[in-house]
Amino acid sequence: TPRPPPPRPPPPGGGGGGGGPRRRSNLAQELDERGICPVYDPTPDGMPRSLGGKEVSFDIDALSASELKPFLLNPSPKHAGMIECRIIRERTGLNKLFPKYTLESDAGTFLLSAKKQTQNKTSNYAISMSKSDGDVRKDGDQFLGKLRSNFLGLEFTAYGTGLNPKKIDPSMAQAHAIQMARQELIGVQYSSSLWGAKPRGPRKMSAVMPRVSPTGERLVCRTLNPDSEGLLPMLRAGNTQLIDVYQNKPPKWNEQIGAFVLNFNKRVTMASVKNFQLTTSEDPDTVYLQFGRVGKDEFNMDFRHPFSPFQAFAVCLSSFD
Repeated sequence: TPRPPPPRPPPPGGGGGGGGPRRRSNLAQELDERGICPVYDPTPDGMPRSLGGKEVSFDIDALSASELKPFLLNPSPKHAGMIECRIIRERTGLNKLFPKYTLESDAGTFLLSAKKQTQNKTSNYAISMSKSDGDVRKDGDQFLGKLRSNFLGLEFTAYGTGLNPKKIDPSMAQAHAIQMARQELIGVQYSSSLWGAKPRGPRKMSAVMPRVSPTGERLVCRTLNPDSEGLLPMLRAGNTQLIDVYQNKPPKWNEQIGAFVLNFNKRVTMASVKNFQLTTSEDPDTVYLQFGRVGKDEFNMDFRHPFSPFQAFAVCLSSFD
């Protein structure tokens, strides 16, 4: 009689262990509140549908110096498909408590750096095109913006250059003041658990950005009233006409190995609660941003239109907190 096939090893990014029905039930119950779906639903060929289709290869390394800044800030080209990058974390010496993160292309071309800032009550990352920490001045050409969290560390907003609207002279004419205010480029929201503590294991997360039109142009979110008209307040109010919303894809239960897994198409090789994939409710099979660990301080970050490299980097930085 034919023997059943041996169990396959867990796909990259998987987690959990084996065990009987009780362990499976406990895992399902424990992770249900975090958006975990206890159903294993692999694609037929083992390849994510999000990576299918004919797409023109896009060479980041061929961009000229004048083309790099617009590429980093604007929605990535539709024809580029999934753009593969990696993030390197430096937390040695002076960087131990305030790590530095470097984004580079898969071929090793430097794109962005982020440094966790000191003397801030909440997490604050300065994001720039400079490799050197000393060159990150908010009035310099290399500075592109920052990512800042709220007090509980459950909500993050990434801003472009410009002024905090709360620091603009209220007597200034509104038309002039709005032009001085910084743009909100993306917001990230994590689920909270009891008492605001961060849950262990995969968290529910949502990302929200200004809506990108079919022609590839992104709306500008610049407001003097960020507490009511910012990206995250619009998300909380369910006002989605001007924003695009993404959620992390829930891992599926793999019956063969007794674990919750995500298919990262071999781009993630180590299990971590930081690993995630972002999809939309309208198109849950297309992955727009995926992030996962491949080494102790190395992570792969892959994104596609309409995410810009800056937006994708900011979302991934929020997951380190």
